[in-house]
Amino acid sequence: MLLLSLPLSAAEYRAGIARIDITPPIGHEMGGYAARKHGSTGIHDPLYATVLVIESGANSIALITCDLRSFVSTRLGNNTLISSSHTHSGPLTWELRSPWYTQAEDKMLDAIATAKKSMFAATLEISSGEIYLGHNRHKANGEMWWRNAEALPSHPLDPTVNALIIKDEQGKTRAVLVNYACHPSILGPDNYEYSADYPGAMRREIESQIPGAMALFIQGGAGDINPFHDKEPVATQFQAMEEMGQRLGKYVVSILKKAKPVTGALRTYSEVLDVKNRWRPDEKIPIGWTAGAFGNSFCFAALPGEPFVEFQLTFRAKTECANSMLFGYSYSAGGVWAGGV
Repeated sequence: MLLLSLPLSAAEYRAGIARIDITPPIGHEMGGYAARKHGSTGIHDPLYATVLVIESGANSIALITCDLRSFVSTRLGNNTLISSSHTHSGPLTWELRSPWYTQAEDKMLDAIATAKKSMFAATLEISSGEIYLGHNRHKANGEMWWRNAEALPSHPLDPTVNALIIKDEQGKTRAVLVNYACHPSILGPDNYEYSADYPGAMRREIESQIPGAMALFIQGGAGDINPFHDKEPVATQFQAMEEMGQRLGKYVVSILKKAKPVTGALRTYSEVLDVKNRWRPDEKIPIGWTAGAFGNSFCFAALPGEPFVEFQLTFRAKTECANSMLFGYSYSAGGVWAGGV
Protein backbone atom coordinates (compact mmCIF):
# COMPACT_ATOMS: atom_id res chain seq x y z
CA MET A 1 0.00 0.00 0.00
CA LEU A 2 1.35 3.38 -0.98
CA LEU A 3 0.93 5.03 2.40
CA LEU A 4 2.91 2.34 4.17
CA SER A 5 5.97 2.81 1.98
CA LEU A 6 6.43 6.53 2.50
CA PRO A 7 9.81 7.29 4.08
CA LEU A 8 10.19 9.02 7.41
CA SER A 9 12.55 11.96 7.12
CA ALA A 10 13.19 15.29 8.73
CA ALA A 11 11.06 18.07 7.34
CA GLU A 12 10.67 21.76 7.79
CA TYR A 13 7.17 23.04 7.31
CA ARG A 14 5.76 26.32 6.14
CA ALA A 15 2.08 27.17 6.38
CA GLY A 16 -0.36 29.84 5.30
CA ILE A 17 -4.01 30.41 6.21
CA ALA A 18 -6.81 32.47 4.70
CA ARG A 19 -10.59 32.70 4.87
CA ILE A 20 -13.19 34.05 2.46
CA ASP A 21 -16.95 34.53 2.68
CA ILE A 22 -18.71 32.42 0.01
CA THR A 23 -22.32 32.97 1.11
CA PRO A 24 -24.61 32.98 -1.96
CA PRO A 25 -27.22 35.67 -2.56
CA ILE A 26 -30.54 35.25 -0.79
CA GLY A 27 -32.98 33.40 -3.02
CA HIS A 28 -30.45 30.87 -4.34
CA GLU A 29 -31.79 27.32 -4.43
CA MET A 30 -30.65 25.30 -1.41
CA GLY A 31 -29.26 21.77 -1.33
CA GLY A 32 -29.63 19.00 1.20
CA TYR A 33 -33.36 18.32 1.18
CA ALA A 34 -35.66 17.67 -1.76
CA ALA A 35 -38.62 18.71 0.42
CA ARG A 36 -37.76 22.41 0.27
CA LYS A 37 -40.28 24.43 -1.72
CA HIS A 38 -38.27 27.56 -2.60
CA GLY A 39 -34.90 29.25 -2.36
CA SER A 40 -33.19 30.70 0.69
CA THR A 41 -34.82 33.52 2.63
CA GLY A 42 -31.94 34.73 4.78
CA ILE A 43 -28.56 34.17 6.39
CA HIS A 44 -28.39 32.72 9.89
CA ASP A 45 -24.59 32.49 9.81
CA PRO A 46 -22.27 33.14 6.85
CA LEU A 47 -20.73 30.34 4.80
CA TYR A 48 -16.94 30.39 4.54
CA ALA A 49 -14.09 28.74 2.69
CA THR A 50 -10.98 28.47 4.87
CA VAL A 51 -7.68 27.59 3.21
CA LEU A 52 -4.69 25.92 4.82
CA VAL A 53 -1.53 25.60 2.69
CA ILE A 54 1.29 23.42 4.00
CA GLU A 55 4.72 23.20 2.36
CA SER A 56 7.30 20.54 3.10
CA GLY A 57 10.48 20.84 1.07
CA ALA A 58 9.48 20.85 -2.60
CA ASN A 59 6.03 19.43 -1.86
CA SER A 60 2.89 21.26 -0.83
CA ILE A 61 -0.83 20.79 -0.38
CA ALA A 62 -3.72 23.25 -0.23
CA LEU A 63 -6.74 22.24 1.86
CA ILE A 64 -9.90 24.23 1.18
CA THR A 65 -12.59 23.55 3.78
CA CYS A 66 -16.02 24.80 2.74
CA ASP A 67 -19.36 25.34 4.46
CA LEU A 68 -21.08 23.65 1.53
CA ARG A 69 -22.97 20.45 0.82
CA SER A 70 -20.56 19.54 -2.00
CA PHE A 71 -18.29 21.29 -4.47
CA VAL A 72 -16.53 20.24 -7.67
CA SER A 73 -13.87 22.28 -9.45
CA THR A 74 -11.16 21.54 -11.99
CA ARG A 75 -9.77 25.08 -11.82
CA LEU A 76 -7.94 24.86 -8.53
CA GLY A 77 -4.84 22.95 -9.62
CA ASN A 78 -2.84 19.96 -8.48
CA ASN A 79 -2.37 19.06 -4.82
CA THR A 80 -5.54 20.96 -3.94
CA LEU A 81 -8.35 19.37 -1.93
CA ILE A 82 -11.80 20.94 -1.73
CA SER A 83 -13.43 19.45 1.35
CA SER A 84 -17.10 20.25 2.01
CA SER A 85 -18.60 19.97 5.46
CA HIS A 86 -21.84 18.71 3.82
CA THR A 87 -24.07 21.20 5.59
CA HIS A 88 -27.68 20.69 4.55
CA SER A 89 -28.33 24.42 4.86
CA GLY A 90 -26.11 25.60 2.04
CA PRO A 91 -26.74 26.13 -1.68
CA LEU A 92 -26.90 23.75 -4.58
CA THR A 93 -23.49 23.98 -6.25
CA TRP A 94 -22.28 22.12 -9.32
CA GLU A 95 -25.82 21.10 -10.35
CA LEU A 96 -26.73 24.72 -11.12
CA ARG A 97 -23.40 26.21 -12.22
CA SER A 98 -24.84 29.61 -11.31
CA PRO A 99 -22.90 32.89 -11.39
CA TRP A 100 -22.39 32.44 -7.63
CA TYR A 101 -20.63 29.12 -8.31
CA THR A 102 -18.03 30.72 -10.55
CA GLN A 103 -17.59 33.56 -8.07
CA ALA A 104 -17.01 31.03 -5.27
CA GLU A 105 -14.29 29.36 -7.35
CA ASP A 106 -12.66 32.75 -7.96
CA LYS A 107 -12.74 33.51 -4.24
CA MET A 108 -11.13 30.16 -3.42
CA LEU A 109 -8.33 30.88 -5.88
CA ASP A 110 -7.84 34.29 -4.28
CA ALA A 111 -7.78 32.71 -0.82
CA ILE A 112 -5.10 30.25 -1.87
CA ALA A 113 -3.02 33.13 -3.21
CA THR A 114 -3.53 35.06 0.04
CA ALA A 115 -2.50 32.05 2.13
CA LYS A 116 0.65 31.60 0.05
CA LYS A 117 1.59 35.25 0.44
CA SER A 118 1.42 34.96 4.23
CA MET A 119 3.44 31.75 4.66
CA PHE A 120 5.33 31.30 7.91
CA ALA A 121 7.70 28.73 9.38
CA ALA A 122 5.46 26.25 11.15
CA THR A 123 5.38 23.28 13.45
CA LEU A 124 2.62 20.69 13.24
CA GLU A 125 1.10 18.75 16.12
CA ILE A 126 -1.70 16.22 16.25
CA SER A 127 -4.09 14.99 18.90
CA SER A 128 -7.13 12.73 19.01
CA GLY A 129 -9.92 11.66 21.29
CA GLU A 130 -13.48 10.34 21.26
CA ILE A 131 -16.84 12.07 21.57
CA TYR A 132 -20.31 10.66 20.87
CA LEU A 133 -22.51 13.14 19.05
CA GLY A 134 -24.21 10.96 16.44
CA HIS A 135 -25.46 7.51 15.50
CA ASN A 136 -25.49 5.15 12.53
CA ARG A 137 -28.74 5.77 10.67
CA HIS A 138 -28.87 2.30 9.11
CA LYS A 139 -30.61 -0.26 11.32
CA ALA A 140 -29.71 -3.94 11.11
CA ASN A 141 -33.15 -4.69 9.61
CA GLY A 142 -32.55 -2.24 6.78
CA GLU A 143 -34.75 0.55 8.12
CA MET A 144 -33.54 4.13 8.25
CA TRP A 145 -33.05 5.68 11.70
CA TRP A 146 -32.88 9.39 11.00
CA ARG A 147 -33.21 10.83 14.51
CA ASN A 148 -31.99 9.46 17.85
CA ALA A 149 -32.61 12.16 20.47
CA GLU A 150 -32.28 9.52 23.22
CA ALA A 151 -28.68 8.83 22.10
CA LEU A 152 -29.27 5.07 21.97
CA PRO A 153 -26.27 2.96 20.89
CA SER A 154 -25.78 2.09 17.22
CA HIS A 155 -23.25 0.20 15.08
CA PRO A 156 -20.92 0.68 13.30
CA LEU A 157 -19.81 4.04 14.66
CA ASP A 158 -16.52 5.90 15.00
CA PRO A 159 -16.47 8.60 17.70
CA THR A 160 -12.87 9.58 16.87
CA VAL A 161 -12.12 13.26 16.61
CA ASN A 162 -8.72 14.31 15.25
CA ALA A 163 -7.11 17.72 15.55
CA LEU A 164 -4.12 18.95 13.54
CA ILE A 165 -2.55 22.02 15.15
CA ILE A 166 -0.41 24.49 13.20
CA LYS A 167 1.85 26.78 15.23
CA ASP A 168 4.27 29.52 14.23
CA GLU A 169 7.88 29.97 15.37
CA GLN A 170 6.73 31.74 18.53
CA GLY A 171 4.60 28.75 19.48
CA LYS A 172 1.34 30.58 18.81
CA THR A 173 -1.49 28.42 17.49
CA ARG A 174 -2.46 29.73 14.08
CA ALA A 175 -4.86 27.01 12.92
CA VAL A 176 -6.69 23.95 14.22
CA LEU A 177 -7.99 21.47 11.66
CA VAL A 178 -10.71 19.19 13.03
CA ASN A 179 -11.74 15.88 11.46
CA TYR A 180 -14.97 14.24 12.66
CA ALA A 181 -17.65 12.07 11.06
CA CYS A 182 -21.23 13.26 11.47
CA HIS A 183 -23.82 14.76 9.12
CA PRO A 184 -24.44 18.51 9.59
CA SER A 185 -28.20 18.02 9.44
CA ILE A 186 -29.50 19.35 12.74
CA LEU A 187 -31.24 22.01 10.67
CA GLY A 188 -33.99 20.36 8.68
CA PRO A 189 -35.85 21.03 5.41
CA ASP A 190 -38.02 23.68 7.06
CA ASN A 191 -34.96 25.89 7.52
CA TYR A 192 -34.47 28.35 4.66
CA GLU A 193 -31.61 30.34 6.14
CA TYR A 194 -28.02 29.66 5.14
CA SER A 195 -26.01 28.07 7.92
CA ALA A 196 -22.84 26.04 8.38
CA ASP A 197 -24.79 23.97 10.95
CA TYR A 198 -22.79 22.53 13.87
CA PRO A 199 -19.33 22.81 12.18
CA GLY A 200 -19.82 26.58 12.10
CA ALA A 201 -20.71 26.64 15.80
CA MET A 202 -17.67 24.45 16.49
CA ARG A 203 -15.45 26.86 14.62
CA ARG A 204 -16.77 29.83 16.55
CA GLU A 205 -16.21 28.04 19.86
CA ILE A 206 -12.60 27.08 19.10
CA GLU A 207 -11.73 30.54 17.80
CA SER A 208 -13.24 32.17 20.87
CA GLN A 209 -11.01 30.06 23.12
CA ILE A 210 -7.84 30.41 20.99
CA PRO A 211 -7.63 34.07 19.92
CA GLY A 212 -5.89 34.58 16.60
CA ALA A 213 -6.37 31.00 15.42
CA MET A 214 -8.55 29.82 12.56
CA ALA A 215 -10.49 26.59 12.94
CA LEU A 216 -11.17 24.34 9.97
CA PHE A 217 -13.56 21.39 9.76
CA ILE A 218 -13.03 18.38 7.51
CA GLN A 219 -15.86 15.88 7.40
CA GLY A 220 -15.03 12.21 7.88
CA GLY A 221 -16.81 9.08 6.68
CA ALA A 222 -20.24 10.41 7.61
CA GLY A 223 -22.32 8.85 4.83
CA ASP A 224 -24.33 6.82 7.35
CA ILE A 225 -23.80 8.91 10.51
CA ASN A 226 -26.49 11.37 11.65
CA PRO A 227 -26.47 13.73 14.65
CA PHE A 228 -28.61 12.60 17.56
CA HIS A 229 -30.79 15.67 16.99
CA ASP A 230 -31.18 15.22 13.25
CA LYS A 231 -33.77 17.60 11.73
CA GLU A 232 -34.47 19.31 15.03
CA PRO A 233 -37.90 21.03 15.29
CA VAL A 234 -37.95 24.65 14.18
CA ALA A 235 -38.38 26.11 17.67
CA THR A 236 -35.13 24.62 18.96
CA GLN A 237 -33.07 23.88 15.84
CA PHE A 238 -30.56 26.71 16.11
CA GLN A 239 -30.11 26.14 19.84
CA ALA A 240 -29.44 22.43 19.22
CA MET A 241 -26.99 23.32 16.47
CA GLU A 242 -25.06 25.67 18.74
CA GLU A 243 -25.01 23.17 21.59
CA MET A 244 -23.56 20.38 19.45
CA GLY A 245 -20.98 22.65 17.87
CA GLN A 246 -19.94 24.06 21.23
CA ARG A 247 -19.62 20.59 22.71
CA LEU A 248 -17.36 19.50 19.88
CA GLY A 249 -15.36 22.73 19.98
CA LYS A 250 -14.81 22.56 23.74
CA TYR A 251 -13.75 18.94 23.47
CA VAL A 252 -11.26 19.73 20.71
CA VAL A 253 -9.69 22.48 22.81
CA SER A 254 -9.45 20.06 25.75
CA ILE A 255 -7.39 17.52 23.80
CA LEU A 256 -4.92 20.01 22.35
CA LYS A 257 -2.77 19.86 25.47
CA LYS A 258 -1.89 16.22 24.75
CA ALA A 259 -0.88 16.88 21.13
CA LYS A 260 2.27 15.23 19.77
CA PRO A 261 4.67 16.57 17.13
CA VAL A 262 4.19 15.70 13.47
CA THR A 263 7.49 14.86 11.77
CA GLY A 264 8.48 13.61 8.36
CA ALA A 265 8.38 14.88 4.80
CA LEU A 266 5.04 15.39 3.09
CA ARG A 267 4.29 12.98 0.26
CA THR A 268 1.08 12.88 -1.77
CA TYR A 269 -0.38 10.68 -4.47
CA SER A 270 -3.49 11.24 -6.58
CA GLU A 271 -5.26 9.25 -9.26
CA VAL A 272 -8.62 8.71 -10.93
CA LEU A 273 -10.26 5.32 -10.37
CA ASP A 274 -13.23 3.69 -12.08
CA VAL A 275 -15.67 2.49 -9.45
CA LYS A 276 -19.16 1.01 -9.54
CA ASN A 277 -22.01 3.48 -9.61
CA ARG A 278 -23.92 3.09 -6.33
CA TRP A 279 -27.24 3.82 -8.03
CA ARG A 280 -26.55 1.85 -11.22
CA PRO A 281 -24.17 -1.03 -10.33
CA ASP A 282 -23.79 -2.05 -13.98
CA GLU A 283 -22.05 1.27 -14.70
CA LYS A 284 -18.70 2.62 -13.62
CA ILE A 285 -17.84 6.21 -12.82
CA PRO A 286 -14.41 7.91 -12.59
CA ILE A 287 -13.59 9.43 -9.20
CA GLY A 288 -10.45 11.26 -8.18
CA TRP A 289 -8.86 10.62 -4.81
CA THR A 290 -5.73 11.79 -3.02
CA ALA A 291 -3.63 10.14 -0.33
CA GLY A 292 -0.81 11.70 1.64
CA ALA A 293 1.42 11.32 4.65
CA PHE A 294 3.83 13.26 6.82
CA GLY A 295 6.39 10.54 7.42
CA ASN A 296 4.73 7.98 9.66
CA SER A 297 3.26 10.62 11.97
CA PHE A 298 0.09 11.39 10.11
CA CYS A 299 -1.59 10.17 6.94
CA PHE A 300 -4.85 10.92 5.18
CA ALA A 301 -7.02 9.85 2.26
CA ALA A 302 -9.52 12.17 0.56
CA LEU A 303 -12.58 10.79 -1.24
CA PRO A 304 -15.48 12.49 -3.04
CA GLY A 305 -19.09 11.62 -2.33
CA GLU A 306 -20.39 10.16 0.92
CA PRO A 307 -18.08 7.39 2.21
CA PHE A 308 -19.66 5.36 5.00
CA VAL A 309 -18.00 5.14 8.38
CA GLU A 310 -16.76 1.61 7.59
CA PHE A 311 -14.32 3.15 5.11
CA GLN A 312 -12.94 5.34 7.89
CA LEU A 313 -12.57 2.42 10.30
CA THR A 314 -10.92 0.23 7.66
CA PHE A 315 -8.53 2.97 6.55
CA ARG A 316 -7.38 3.61 10.11
CA ALA A 317 -6.92 -0.12 10.76
CA LYS A 318 -4.82 -0.68 7.65
CA THR A 319 -2.44 2.28 7.86
CA GLU A 320 0.82 2.16 9.78
CA CYS A 321 0.76 5.86 10.59
CA ALA A 322 0.46 6.93 14.21
CA ASN A 323 -2.55 9.04 13.24
CA SER A 324 -4.84 8.86 10.23
CA MET A 325 -7.80 10.80 8.88
CA LEU A 326 -10.34 9.99 6.20
CA PHE A 327 -11.52 13.12 4.41
CA GLY A 328 -15.02 12.54 3.05
CA TYR A 329 -16.90 14.85 0.67
CA SER A 330 -13.52 15.96 -0.73
CA TYR A 331 -12.92 16.64 -4.40
CA SER A 332 -9.43 16.32 -5.89
CA ALA A 333 -7.55 14.95 -8.88
CA GLY A 334 -10.42 15.15 -11.38
CA GLY A 335 -13.24 12.74 -12.10
CA VAL A 336 -16.82 13.24 -10.95
CA TRP A 337 -18.65 13.56 -7.67
CA ALA A 338 -19.62 10.08 -6.50
CA GLY A 339 -23.24 9.44 -5.59
CA GLY A 340 -24.82 12.50 -7.18
CA VAL A 341 -25.63 14.30 -3.90
